[in-house]
Amino acid sequence: MSVGAVPSSASASNESTALAARLLADKTATLARLAAGIAHELRNPLAVILARVQLLELAMKGGKSLPPGKLETTLRTVGEQAVRASKIIESLSIFARPRVPVLESVDLGQIIGHVLSDLRAESSEDRIVTTEVDVAPEAMTVVADSGQLTTALRQLTLNALQAMPDGGRLRIHARARDGSVEVIVGDTGGGIATHDAARIFDPFFTTKPSGTGLGLCVAQTIAEAHGGSVRLMASGGPGAEFVLSLPTRWRMP
Repeated sequence: MSVGAVPSSASASNESTALAARLLADKTATLARLAAGIAHELRNPLAVILARVQLLELAMKGGKSLPPGKLETTLRTVGEQAVRASKIIESLSIFARPRVPVLESVDLGQIIGHVLSDLRAESSEDRIVTTEVDVAPEAMTVVADSGQLTTALRQLTLNALQAMPDGGRLRIHARARDGSVEVIVGDTGGGIATHDAARIFDPFFTTKPSGTGLGLCVAQTIAEAHGGSVRLMASGGPGAEFVLSLPTRWRMP
């Protein structure tokens, strides 16, 4: 009878050491990418704010006052960029330290309505986007953290709108399926290239000029905190569809 060779303790120790080294290298590389992404995304709004403040400072030192119109524009720009930086930090906080959801029975149709209303109010672009909303009766009420669900749907909807800079059709459908409530957010934009599909949930990965690369990973983080998921269902163009899935096992009476 032959007996197979038993790995020595030294060999096992070497393998464990190599595995630990690889994990540390992966973690270090991930942190480096996050740090680079944070620096890049915050540098832009801070640079704009600094430039506008320096403009005001030069005017004051020269004893000159800016015309009312230019002063208003300058202050508005500073405010907008400060809000942008704040939203980046808020998204990072959600991604890094997701809060435990406070579950309650919420009206999904009402949340979708609020998200669309807020995004319309914030939009100043001259483009035509038609909206199609269809919430099935069995999906109208879900158990979720109202604030977190609003944030997740806002990010998915904003992602769809950013994919259609020249206008198009936004679709938000909700249905009950296989023990879950699914919210499908679709657009008629250029779609997502096959080689990008595997990276779209990575922090700071974006193909959009105005995107931060945080929206999809924030939506995914919130969904996973609820025991659900966000997945890309259709891509490649024209358009893309994302599915936010929430379990119905938490449904309240």
